[in-house]
Order: sequence, then structure tokens, then C-alpha cells
Amino acid sequence: MLSLRLLYLVSFVCFSQSALATVIYTWVDKDGVSHYSQQPPADVDSKKVYSEDIEPAQVGYVPVKSVGSSSQSSTSEMDLDQKAALIKERDAEQAASICESAKHSLNVLNTYQHLHRKDADTGEEIVITEEERLAQIEKNEERKQLFCQ
Repeated sequence: MLSLRLLYLVSFVCFSQSALATVIYTWVDKDGVSHYSQQPPADVDSKKVYSEDIEPAQVGYVPVKSVGSSSQSSTSEMDLDQKAALIKERDAEQAASICESAKHSLNVLNTYQHLHRKDADTGEEIVITEEERLAQIEKNEERKQLFCQ
């Protein structure tokens, strides 16, 4: 008797997942706007999409990884100036943000001697060496020179 109840419970759980999937109808109107609804439109050809098939978009911030070290940069000084001028011209707000970020980084790097950073791959804290700190200072000085004028 107990095993029969267990069998009913397991089968109910297995089949209830498919019953919970909601049908979503999607269509594009005459203005090119996409619409989504649980009721099908009366006079428009729509497409059925099941809620279990929809994957949520990834949310979060992915930090930009540097391609190479600052001493082995492949772009020339002239290219950096041109890119900075292009960013300033097209997006002054982004240039101001880069400038503020560089100033803040310089303040932190010049104020503290013992710094830590989180490794992007493993997530563990790594002590920044003096050479890395000086390289970061140099890099942020250059960013400040390019974007804070």
C-alpha cells in the first residue's frame, strides 16, 4: 500500500512539471512591435512558445580582461591618442567616467602599499606586488592624461 502511494506521488511529480509549462503566444503587429500574451490574438497569426523553453538572459557584470601586460602593449602611442580622442568626441560621459576611474585608482594605488585584488578566474584574493602596483600607476597616469584633458 505504501509503495503504491509512493508510485502515485512520483508519477504526479514527474507529470506535473509538464503541466506547469505555460503557453505564451508571440506575434508582431503591423508597426513591427513584438507582443507576448497567454491568450492567442483573434485576427493575427501567432507563434506558440512554452515558458519552460525560454532561457533567462544572463545578468551581471563581466570585467574587461586585459590582453597583454602594459610593457608589451601592441598598440602604439598614436593609436591610444586617436582612440581616446574618438571616445571623447563620441561619448563625453564615458570619457569623464574613465577619467574619474583613473583618478580614483591612482589615489588608491598611491595611498596604500599593501593591496589585494580578486582573481577573475578563481575568485581568490591575490596580493599585488610592488611591480604590479607601479605598472598600474603608470597605466592609470596614461589614462588620466588621455581622458582628463
